[in-house]
Amino acid sequence: MLNQLDGKYIYTFLKTYEQRNISKASIMLGFSQSTVTNHIQILEELLHVQLFYRTINGVIPTEKGNIFATYAYTLLQLTEQLYDNLHEVQGIVRIKALESFCVTHFSKPIFDFLEEYPTSEIKLTTGFHQSMIDDVINQKIDLGIAPIDPKLSAIRYTPILEEEFVLIASTRVSEEKLLSHEVRMIGFGSNCIYQSIANKVLVDHGKLDYQNIEYASLEMIKQTVLSGIGIALVPKCSVESELQANTLKIVSLGEPIMIRHGIIELKSKPHNEITELFKQRIIDHFQVNDSLSTSSIHL
Repeated sequence: MLNQLDGKYIYTFLKTYEQRNISKASIMLGFSQSTVTNHIQILEELLHVQLFYRTINGVIPTEKGNIFATYAYTLLQLTEQLYDNLHEVQGIVRIKALESFCVTHFSKPIFDFLEEYPTSEIKLTTGFHQSMIDDVINQKIDLGIAPIDPKLSAIRYTPILEEEFVLIASTRVSEEKLLSHEVRMIGFGSNCIYQSIANKVLVDHGKLDYQNIEYASLEMIKQTVLSGIGIALVPKCSVESELQANTLKIVSLGEPIMIRHGIIELKSKPHNEITELFKQRIIDHFQVNDSLSTSSIHL
């Protein structure tokens, strides 16, 4: 069987396993949906098991699929370690963060680190809060940048940045219309903690009949809000230019919303040298640029 197992089939399986959706996996891989489906079918035929259940909304791994995923991740890590040893790469850092955090805060510390350690490699993926926790516990990533302390005994949490989030709306939308049923809450979806916080704020202010719109990127959310379709909860720093240009305005609903981001890692897993160096670089970067503050609401 080994001579028939192609690495790209296993990698396709892992991306499908992570996304739980063939369409999303195909976008990440740069393949057509039919190619992804074909890779999965080839694996299932070689292994003589069903790896996924097909549903209307995507795919769900079978029990055998979960077992195969464990070995597939191990094989992926061994392959990467082999590459490192052959090419004398100092190491790989696997890290996951929210898309909005990457856009607003993460580029500079990563670029600076790679400039200082050019033989290192950073594998950055984006995902929601719960997926970060799961990936840290399952050792799929070394570090996560979480928007809230998971408060789990197995995970170490190190706060690095506290920032203000604001509800924004287009200046073209009247105050009367802002919280009417015609205006929608725009965000990353029900799996995103930002959306959960925004929904709670609306409910606390008696707004129960709103609808949600889900987008995959912060820029898409901003553009939709600018069109006047809805409101969104976003990092204030991400809309400073629009606020100054008076194309967006802040919707004031109570006290400021402050979110504290932090590094999460598995306590029982020792890091390689490059991961420890990267972790310290992140801590130092945000200590210099952003002093942790005390605020009205901590989440």
